[in-house]
Amino acid sequence: MSAESSRFLKGAVVLTIAGAIVKILGAIYRIPLYSILGPEGMGLFQAAYPLYSMMLAVSIAGVPVAVSKLVAENIARKNYLGAHQVFKVSLLLMSITGATVTLVLMLGARHYVENYLQAPGAFYPLIAISPAVFFFAVKSAFRGFFQGQQKMMPTGFSQVMEQLIRVLTLFVLASTLVGVSLEYGAAGAAFGSVTGAATALLVLAGMYWRQRKDFFTLAATGNNKLEPFGRVLRNIMWLALPLTISSIVVPLINAVDSTIIIPRLQVAGFAETRALELFGNLTGAAMPLVGLPTIITMAIAVSLIPAISNADAVGNKALVAKLSSLASRIGMIIGLPATVGLFLLAQPISVVLFNNAEVALPLQWASLAIIFLTLQKTTTPVLQGLGKTYLPVLHTFIGLLFKVSLNYTLTAMPGVNILGPVIGTITFFVIASGLNFAAVYRLVGWQDSFWQALGRPLVNACLMGAAVYGTYPLAQSAAALAVQSLRGQATIGLAVAIIVGVAVYGLASFFSGAVTTRELEMIPRVGKKIAAFMNKLGLRRK
Repeated sequence: MSAESSRFLKGAVVLTIAGAIVKILGAIYRIPLYSILGPEGMGLFQAAYPLYSMMLAVSIAGVPVAVSKLVAENIARKNYLGAHQVFKVSLLLMSITGATVTLVLMLGARHYVENYLQAPGAFYPLIAISPAVFFFAVKSAFRGFFQGQQKMMPTGFSQVMEQLIRVLTLFVLASTLVGVSLEYGAAGAAFGSVTGAATALLVLAGMYWRQRKDFFTLAATGNNKLEPFGRVLRNIMWLALPLTISSIVVPLINAVDSTIIIPRLQVAGFAETRALELFGNLTGAAMPLVGLPTIITMAIAVSLIPAISNADAVGNKALVAKLSSLASRIGMIIGLPATVGLFLLAQPISVVLFNNAEVALPLQWASLAIIFLTLQKTTTPVLQGLGKTYLPVLHTFIGLLFKVSLNYTLTAMPGVNILGPVIGTITFFVIASGLNFAAVYRLVGWQDSFWQALGRPLVNACLMGAAVYGTYPLAQSAAALAVQSLRGQATIGLAVAIIVGVAVYGLASFFSGAVTTRELEMIPRVGKKIAAFMNKLGLRRK
């Protein structure tokens, strides 16, 4: 495996580990927060996020990816001072846009929640979360600079610290303020994003300052060339503009969902309180679990863009094809078992995590979107790294048109109601991922066989599903002999089923060759030990 492939995989693994910690914390905090705020309060908490997320995407404006790409290209050409110049220009740009968008968001909050969201109680959560935009925008410049150098540790560590402080803040404030009112409790939870983002910015700035001397020592040996400020700014914005539109898509989807779903559920005959509860079950409980596989796919994306940009800058087309095929195959290896597992275990997961069986229905059907979500997340950075940043934008907007239409139509049907946005979400990712994959295949080709990329992971996921399907009822029945509560029985049954499922899928993946020894060795610290242990057992797969 080439050095570039090794750096890409190691960077992806570092971000995966950090992302796993962040996602686990994110999943864990929602369980007690759901108990503190209840379904209605969770609906208010989630209702503030879509507009905030969209405005955050506007403020960041695709700059982190653009900075990562430009820094990687400059470093590939040994132009270290040029890479640092890109960072300085982006830092100024992010400071100005972050402050501006924060002000706009705060001034427009009242009008949005009353006239569009039709949930006035979401005003305080939206105001509370608004300052986070500034801190996120500024720290994005630092993250882009580190990622362009394929240094993923600063990003990973800052993500963990951000989530730790965020969770601590939201628990303290939510539990304290919910006694005043439900709206204040949701606002306290939302303010955790502000303290978390501020902490991450301080961490990244500190790491930059400590590594600054080493970077300039390296720059003294390079072939450096500085560009006029206006040209650097123009290069950043030229790349960032389509990325801005692309990064807005998911927040825009969420904003459209919240704007459409709550009113359309009322058209279907649900009272406002019940509509908020259904919305909270979907967006505050089910969808975060569906997003868990993006721990790995987002790590792949962040590592993939500079790796592909670097390879493309020196004309190594074979490496570009190899990296894109590897990334998509990893996406399939992760997405398929996640889809099967969530679909089969939706009921016990809902009971164990949220003590609310109502979450199971949207969770079960939304899990079908995971496989297409992972494919979309692993093909988008390939196109971005190749400079075809407009293609993912076009594909996502095509999918968005279908989603909005389905959401609006199906949610108002009493027999469909909250499953309407689930169907729309699945359709969106099917279209966006399919168009992305076709574009990647056309531009760089495909190195893996159909059997290697999809067939083996699919067979392994089915084997895992059969094991889980047979294990859970047996384990739950056995637990009933010692535990009286249904939630306790479900917890034991779920834990046993997950352990069996992970073991079956892991062994099947290695025996079938879906995961090779060389790929195991790329895992930092433990990879070589695991591969060596497998070799001792005679299980080597090249």
